[in-house]
Order: sequence, then structure tokens, then C-alpha cells
Amino acid sequence: MSGKRLSREERRERILAAAARVFAASGYDAAGMREVATAAGISTPVLYDHFPSKAALYAGLLESEVDSLLAGWAELPPSDTAEEQLHARVAAIFAWMEANERGWRMIFAETPSDEGVAEVHRRGQARSTAQLTEVFAQVPGLALTADLPRDRANEALAEAAKSALNAIATWWWDNRDIPREQVVALTTDLLWRGLGNLIQEDR
Repeated sequence: MSGKRLSREERRERILAAAARVFAASGYDAAGMREVATAAGISTPVLYDHFPSKAALYAGLLESEVDSLLAGWAELPPSDTAEEQLHARVAAIFAWMEANERGWRMIFAETPSDEGVAEVHRRGQARSTAQLTEVFAQVPGLALTADLPRDRANEALAEAAKSALNAIATWWWDNRDIPREQVVALTTDLLWRGLGNLIQEDR
């Protein structure tokens, strides 16, 4: 008796799950498309029908990890202050990393060499900046000495915050003995002590 026929989207998800296991075990360079097809329980031609190259497959997996990371932000409850918003997002990011080591490595600890993969990585980083920009946009006032339009200032501050967070995430990859709660506190301290003096709101 044959099993239920998978939809194209269901088969794609199965392929991505198998690819994640293969890339985790063998690394990107050593992993082969035939190995991924076997792990997914499909033929190699079917795999190529979904993903025309190993780079496209890896890019698809990376995109799904970025989706997973950013989806958690949408589920966060509203916060009363900018500090609470910032802390909640930092805490959510590091909690996701601790629970998703594969995604953590792909997003923060590996430098994509293939241009197609690098482009997916850049788009994911841009999406992160956009979400952080929305956080700054919700702050009533910023005590800036720079004569910048507010929307441009929001984006610049978001990019700086994201870069700092990325750097600490990369550092934590090699310093796993530090508890997550302490990494969250360190990151929030770094960002808030600098940004807090710029933010004019009721405290």
C-alpha cells in the first residue's frame, strides 16, 4: 500500500529538513545532492526539480531559518517602553539561537561564499534591520545632534544595533560556557546604555 502523495510544498519541506541534517553532518562543501536526495527519500532528479543546485538548496534552507528567527518577533506582546521592546527582542533572538543551533550557525557563524547564498544572507540581514527600524520608529523622540531625517536616523541606529547583536552572537558561538541570560543582559547593556541617553520618553 503506497503512502499519501505529498504536495510539492510538503516535499520541499521534507527536502529542507533532510538537507539540514546532511549539511550539519558533512558541512556545505562535503555534502552532495545525492546524499540529500537519499536522506529525503526521493530520487536525485526530483531533488533537482525543486532545487537546481546545491547553492540553491542551501539558500532555501538559509531563508527558512531567517523566516523562523524573525517569526518569533511578530509573536512578542507589545511593550510599554523602548527599553522593554529592545530587551524583549534581544531575549527572543538569543533564545531562538540556543534552541536552533543549525540556524544560529548558518546566520551568524558562517560566511557564505556562493553569491546566490550571500544574496539570501543579505536579504535576511536587511529584514532584520527593517524590523529593528520599526522599534526605533515607535520611540517618541530622539535627542540627536545629527541633522538627519527621523526615518534615516531610525534606520542607521537599527543597523548599528543589528551589527552589535550580530557580533555578540558570533562571539557567543565560541563561548558557550556563558549562560544565555548573561549574554542577553550584556547585549541589552551595550545597546541601551548608548541609546538610552538619546531616547526622550517618560520613564
